[in-house]
Amino acid sequence: MGELKSTIYHSLVNRISGIRLRYHQYRLKNPGSLGRIKAWCYLCGLNLQYYLFRREELGLPAQYGYYETKRLAREESFQAFGQKPKELARRLLAYDVISFDVFDTLIFRPFSCPSDLFFFVGIRLGYRNFAQLRREAEGTARKEHFERTGNWEVTFEEIWEVLSRQTGIDKEIGMNCEWETELQFCFPNPYFREVLKILSEEGKTLVAASDMYLERKKVEKLLEKNGILVFRQVFVSSEEGSSKQEGTLYERIQTEYGKEKRYAHVGDGTFADVRMAGKHGFHPFWYPNVQEEGNHYRPMDMSAITGSMYRGLVNIRLHSQCEIYPMLYEYGYVYGGLLALGYCQFIHRFVREHGITRILFLARDGDILKQVYERLYPEETTVYVFWSRAAALKLCADYDKQDFFRRFLFHKVNQGYTQEQIFESMELSDMLEGFLEECSGKAGEEFTEKRAGACREYLLDNWEKVLSHYREQQKAAGTYFTGILKNAKKTAAVDIGWAGSGALALKTLVREEWKLDTEVYALIAGTNTWHNAEPDTSEGFFFTGQMESYLFSQRHNRDLWKFHNLNRDHNIYLEMLFASPTPSFKGFALSEEGKLVFRFGEQEQYPEKIRQIQTGILDFVEDWKRFFGSFKEEGWGTVSGRDAYAPVLCMLEDVRYQKALKKECSWNTNRNVE
Repeated sequence: MGELKSTIYHSLVNRISGIRLRYHQYRLKNPGSLGRIKAWCYLCGLNLQYYLFRREELGLPAQYGYYETKRLAREESFQAFGQKPKELARRLLAYDVISFDVFDTLIFRPFSCPSDLFFFVGIRLGYRNFAQLRREAEGTARKEHFERTGNWEVTFEEIWEVLSRQTGIDKEIGMNCEWETELQFCFPNPYFREVLKILSEEGKTLVAASDMYLERKKVEKLLEKNGILVFRQVFVSSEEGSSKQEGTLYERIQTEYGKEKRYAHVGDGTFADVRMAGKHGFHPFWYPNVQEEGNHYRPMDMSAITGSMYRGLVNIRLHSQCEIYPMLYEYGYVYGGLLALGYCQFIHRFVREHGITRILFLARDGDILKQVYERLYPEETTVYVFWSRAAALKLCADYDKQDFFRRFLFHKVNQGYTQEQIFESMELSDMLEGFLEECSGKAGEEFTEKRAGACREYLLDNWEKVLSHYREQQKAAGTYFTGILKNAKKTAAVDIGWAGSGALALKTLVREEWKLDTEVYALIAGTNTWHNAEPDTSEGFFFTGQMESYLFSQRHNRDLWKFHNLNRDHNIYLEMLFASPTPSFKGFALSEEGKLVFRFGEQEQYPEKIRQIQTGILDFVEDWKRFFGSFKEEGWGTVSGRDAYAPVLCMLEDVRYQKALKKECSWNTNRNVE
């Protein structure tokens, strides 16, 4: 009989990896005898769809499709629950005894799946595949407990007896390690602080009711540690031998306080906390599970641990119902936070490995990056430097004529620019008249491709005059950077992308024009991709190690390198994340007294919107530090470029969300004229 069961189980569960993972995930969410029946029905359905209806996609794990697509919410926060704490407390005042679920209601773990906490237990124990073994051991322990007692409510010690037997880990050491990890990561849901405070002040009888393997004293310890031990009594299924899932724990509470009382229960489980509560005389108040609410919008195609940490923080921030956030704040928090965090970790690692003594964050993309870096590594010295593509092109005109003409002339043909505007952008307005006389044109005419070619030839014929316009700027810039780079043997210049022209121009000027004794490395978030007309522009610098990219390049994450498409405005969406409310930088100059002068363009028209994005990014970083800051000392938790891009990828695949975002982002994102 046992062999037959094993054969059936293997055929239905283990043969197809996608079915196996879906089944186990479903089973974890549906414990108990009823959950077992539901899981087997679900399993049979999966097999029918795969074999009979040829749904071959079920053969792959749900999170491992080639590229994820998500229907994203324009604004997520305050969607799920819709009641402010005072409103819920006012409704609960009508009841005599009010019970609260503990985990995922009063107390959170900062992970998208609560059992992902077991990854960190396994890390500390140094045991491979521990998280899966721990989950399976709990299932085995529940089964053995049911066979002995007739109920599924297993204890913490029983789980570890099974786990110790299967793994060889000392039971006491393992239990202590898991308990310490619970203490480290569990934290109070801020939404319920005010609710509990109001109810306590009104003298209501408050109890906590949890279907949990931890014993009552440990649950009380967690509540006390998190400042919410305001309960008359804590009922835990593992000690009571009864559960909310079966409804018997509600009966136990009524026996304790009298069936004539009016009862209410607050919790996140639609079955145990709502249906079974109502069935047993408790008025249910459903508090939606923040992880289940948010995971619909979150990327699953991420590494297991980083992905769970990321999703957990975002879901808690947006769905725990404390605040309503504007769309641009959510854009910064959800899509920019992990990216900025991971990029700064990448910069930090590069700096340490290469002995960098000076980190330059180039304006204006470097504005928010420098703020993030300072929060993560306050002990390091960083400099925010005034720099721009336009300034670099002029200063490097004699060292890179091709780029000068390409960006000032050929990138602007047939885009509505006049010939007068083109010369103004190059700061060569006094040469316009000569060009018009030579080419028989008018200042207000549109700049066409034919005009671009003629303009290049005219400028080349008068090249010394062109360069004379920029000599003072070169001298002023030299004064500026000489002071910044003094005694710096190795320097990292940080930018967003995409060809690294800003950082490489600085590298050229340091070496060729100003003759400074420092080696400049270029660090960028992402490179030109195969959708660019010139995808190989900077490959020589990557090959020699003078330039590194965080997210993707020809050398790593080639799938992203092939996916990221400037023709679909992918570059613009990332540049929007790293926008700055500061005015654009036009260039350097010298005053009549010979002092350094900075020249700026117009002030941003909507600086408050950009600050919303920046605030979202900084809040994410602070949340990460709050829960995972200790990983810095242990050398853990660096975010890979592939993981950091995963949320952005989902956003770039949702055209509807992009339209709403562009409508919300009213400032100019055209970098050609900057």
